[in-house]
Amino acid sequence: MPHSSLTINPRLIAYICGQILAFLALILALMTGPALFLDDGTWPAFCFSALAAAGAAALLILLGRRQRADVSEIRGRDGLAVVGLAWPLIILAGALPYLISGLLPGFVDALFESASGFTTTGATILTGLDQLPPGLLLWRALTHWLGGMGVIVLMLAVLPFLGVSGLHLFRNESSLGQARFRPRIAQTAKILWIIYLGLTVILVSLAKALGLSWFEALCNGLSAVATGGFATRDLSIGHYGHPGLEVLFTVFMFLGSLNFALYYRAARGDWRGLFQDTETRVYTLIIVLSALFISLSLLAVGHYASPWETLRQAFFQVISVTSTAGLASTDWLQWPGFTHGLIFGLFFLGGCTGSTSGGIKCLRWILLFKGLRRDLRQHIHHRAVIGLRLGDQPVPERLMTAVWSFWALYLLVLAASALALTALDLDIISALAASASALGNVGLDLGLGFAPLPTPAKAILILEMLLGRLEFFTILILFLPEFWTR
Repeated sequence: MPHSSLTINPRLIAYICGQILAFLALILALMTGPALFLDDGTWPAFCFSALAAAGAAALLILLGRRQRADVSEIRGRDGLAVVGLAWPLIILAGALPYLISGLLPGFVDALFESASGFTTTGATILTGLDQLPPGLLLWRALTHWLGGMGVIVLMLAVLPFLGVSGLHLFRNESSLGQARFRPRIAQTAKILWIIYLGLTVILVSLAKALGLSWFEALCNGLSAVATGGFATRDLSIGHYGHPGLEVLFTVFMFLGSLNFALYYRAARGDWRGLFQDTETRVYTLIIVLSALFISLSLLAVGHYASPWETLRQAFFQVISVTSTAGLASTDWLQWPGFTHGLIFGLFFLGGCTGSTSGGIKCLRWILLFKGLRRDLRQHIHHRAVIGLRLGDQPVPERLMTAVWSFWALYLLVLAASALALTALDLDIISALAASASALGNVGLDLGLGFAPLPTPAKAILILEMLLGRLEFFTILILFLPEFWTR
C-alpha cells in the first residue's frame, strides 16, 4: 500500500540505508587489496570491518526487503530520514578499521577520526603520522574523498536503481541539490564525480611530477581536492619544504572550494559562469584581501626573508582555512597575533555553495549582508517594497528565511557547544576555537590539539562535525516527533 507523502516509510528507509551500508562494506572489502600490497598488516582489519558492515547492511535490507519495488517512490521525508540516518551508519562503519587494527582502541577516538574524515573536517587525534601503517593513512584520505562529494551522491552515480527519486537524497546530502540540473539526477551525479575524479587525477599526477611518491601524492591529493585536512606527515604539506608543491595544493584547495555546479555547466559548454558568478567573485576577493593583510603583517615583522615567500605562505594558509581544507605549509601559530585573529575569523566563512567545503558558505554571508542592507533601507522608506537580487536573479523570501534560520541555528549550536566544552575544563578561547573548527569542518585548532580532550568533549565535536556537514536541518529534524508521526 502506498504511504502518504505526509508520513515516512520505515521499511523503505531501512532498505535504502542497508544498500548504502552495503556499498561502504564493498569499499572496505576493496581496501584489503591495497593493504595487502602495502604489506603493513592492516588487511585483516579491513576484512573484518567489511564483514561487520555487510552483516549490518544485510539485516537492514532484510528488514525492508518488501520495499525494493517501491524505491522509486521515495518521498521528501523518506529522503531526509535516509540521509540523516545513513551518515551516522557510514561514520560508524568507517571507524571499524581504526578500532579493529588497534590503532585507536577507544571507541569514541575511532569514531572521532572517522567522523572527521567523512565530514572532511580534518581534525585528528593521531600523532606520529610518519610511522602509521600506510593502509590506514590511505583509508583516512579515502574517507575524505568519499565524504567530499558525498557517499550517497556516489551511490546515485553507480547505482541507478534509485532512479529520479534520488533527487530527494541528492538534495539533502549536497547543497548542489538546490540547483536545476539536466539531465536526470543519476547522470548529474556521474558528471559531478567524473569532474571530481578528473581534478584528483590531475593533482595527484602533478604532485608526483614535483617529487612526491605515488602513495603520498595520492593521499594528499585525495585530501586536498576534498578540502579535508588529513595528511601523511605531522607537518602536513610543510614537511616537504617545496614551494612548487605549496602553490600546487593552494590552487587545488581553491578549485575544490568552488561551486561544482559551475564546473558542471562548464562541461556542458557554459564557461562564463566560472567568471561571472557573484559568490565566486566575492569569495575570491575575500581570499585576496585576507592574504594581503596577512602578508603585510608578516612583512612588518620580517617573519620571512622575501615578499614572494610571504605571499605564498599567506595565500596557502588563507585558502586552507576558507576552503576548510585545514592543510598547513608552516606553523602559522608562530605568526603575529593579528594573523591569528584574522585566520580565526575565516573559520566562519567556508567555501562556496555546492563545493566540497564545509562551513557557513560564502553565499550565506552575501545574502546576510544583502538582507541587512534591505532592512536598513526599509527603515528609511517605510512604504517601499524592496526586493533582493543576486546577480540578475531575484532572491525568494523563502530562501532568506532559510538563511536566517541557518544563522540562528549556527550561533545557537556554536554557543551551546562551546559552553558545554567549558564545563569540561576547557578555557573559553580553546572551547570556542574547537567548537568553531568542528562545526565549520575546518579541522584546525589554536594550539590546543584534539587528542588530549576528554571523551565527552570529543563526542560533542563529533556531533558538531556531522551537523556542520549536513547543515543542521537534515539531522535536527529527526528529533521532531511530528516528523515521524504526521
